[in-house]
Amino acid sequence: MEKEKVYVFKAALKYRKGPWRRIEIKGNQTLGDFDHIMREAFNHDTGDHLSEFFSGRVWHSERFGEIEPGGSGSSAKKQIDQLGLTEGNAIEYVYDFGDDIQHVITLEKIVELEKEAKYPHIASKNKPRYRYCELCKKQGKNTIATWICIECSEEEQREVLLCEDCLEKKHEDHYADEILY
Repeated sequence: MEKEKVYVFKAALKYRKGPWRRIEIKGNQTLGDFDHIMREAFNHDTGDHLSEFFSGRVWHSERFGEIEPGGSGSSAKKQIDQLGLTEGNAIEYVYDFGDDIQHVITLEKIVELEKEAKYPHIASKNKPRYRYCELCKKQGKNTIATWICIECSEEEQREVLLCEDCLEKKHEDHYADEILY
């Protein structure tokens, strides 16, 4: 009997250097499972937006099929080992067709299953380069910024970075995005 294989991928945002995640997934798991762990790895909302995997460049290559929130869709049941990937191959993934958040996913290696491990899982990720809340900084505190206020950033033509407390106290009615480290 052939041993179960685990596919080790390095996933990164396509247009933003820095954040990456190493994801391990069994060959008999599906693109629906992969989509779920990608959403978790990059803090994408799990309930609102479509996503899709591509054999090459997003929108310019073969589509494996859409995946709907919750893991259903035309390619959700397709197994990883049915994609025909070999080490070094890259596929692409887009989350939220409106915002068009693109990722490049490279198959680093195929290894044997570790019996104790639960798959899929995030095996490792980049060392974060934290940025700090500008309001706390003015008070002499170094508090890690976890939010970017989109409204203020557009108005001031620069990134306005905030911690959770400052967002709630001074920007509670503004549209903000969580910062991914």
